This record gives sequence, C-alpha cells and structure tokens, in this order.
Amino acid sequence: MSLKDTIRGARDEAAASGNPFERSKATAEDEAPQEATRTKRGTARRSAASAKPSREAAAGVRVVSSSGKTTKGTAQMTKEERKQERKKEREKEDQRYSLTQAYLEEDEEYKKARKNWWIFLGVGMGLIVVAFTLYGLVNQQGPNASPVMAFCAMGSMVCAYVAVIGGLIYDWVKIRPLRRKIDERVSSMSDKRVRTVLNQKAREQAEEERRKQNRK
Repeated sequence: MSLKDTIRGARDEAAASGNPFERSKATAEDEAPQEATRTKRGTARRSAASAKPSREAAAGVRVVSSSGKTTKGTAQMTKEERKQERKKEREKEDQRYSLTQAYLEEDEEYKKARKNWWIFLGVGMGLIVVAFTLYGLVNQQGPNASPVMAFCAMGSMVCAYVAVIGGLIYDWVKIRPLRRKIDERVSSMSDKRVRTVLNQKAREQAEEERRKQNRK
C-alpha cells in the first residue's frame, strides 16, 4: 500500500468517526443550559437564605422602640442606672398602693365589712384572755376549783376559736373580693392617671383639713 492510500484511508476513517473538536464544541453547547439552570437555582437558594430574618437581638443590647427611643437592656445598665430603675418601680408600686387604700377608705361597703371583721377579731381575743384567766384561777385553786369555773374556761376558749376562725372566713368571703375589685380598678389605670388621681385626692384632703380648721 502506498503512502497516498494510507492518508486517504485515515481521512475516510476520521470522517466516519466524526471530528472530535466539533463533538467537544457541541457537548459544551449542550451543557451550557444545564450550567445556567444550576447557577439560577444556586442564586435562588442564596436569595431565600438572605430573606430569612436575622436572629433576635441578644439580651442586654440596645433596642430601638417604634417611637424611636433607644432603651438599654438590664445587662447594659450601670449599677447606678439599675438602682434608679428599681427606685422608679418602687415609687410606682407605692403610688398604686396609696391609691388603692384611698379608694378602699371611700368604699362604704368595705368600711362596714372591715368593721365587722374587727368585731370578730376583738371578741375572739377577749374570749382568749377570759379563758386563760379562768384557767389560771382553776390551777391556783387546784382540787378545790369549781367545776363551773373550769367549764366556763373551756367554753370561753371554744368560743374564742370560733370567733377567730369566723373572722378569717369573713375576711376571705366578704373583704377579699372587695379589695380585689379595687386592685383591678387601679391596675387598669396608667401611671399618669394614677399620679393625677393621687394629686387630686391630696388637694381634696388639704381642702377638707382647711375647712375643719376654719370651723374651729
């Protein structure tokens, strides 16, 4: 076989199997849309990840409220600032307690119930004193003690327990609901409203005392 025939055979074989450079180019063109799809998906994932909300602010960092005011967390406060904050909270609690007591003193039903409770308590304490006094006399007289005196001492003690327990039940059933109603009324009020009402009641009390002085 001559050299010319060998070259012709190699050319025919290359034509039959196709040009490898052209095949590589076609493969690259086919893979390009797939790579673009993968790139688009990766971008979508990153966009979704970036759309997630960031973690909440850790405790103790500065927080900006909707009104634009910057507040401090407890951990960021100095010792003096924490002390001032506790003082303000105690003042607010004292103001609410004072207003609650003022409303209770004006409530006639509460005043009457409180008076009845003191009656229960007074009777109970008085009977306890009587019972111990009679028991002391019985012990002094020894075998010569009157059975009637011993019976009266025991009866006084029983009645004392009844009066004290009755007072506790009366307080639970009658007085506590009235106090709870006033507490709820004061709790529903804002701090500004509490201060306003307290100032108003203070002026009314001062005016009442002035009228009493003028009567004298």
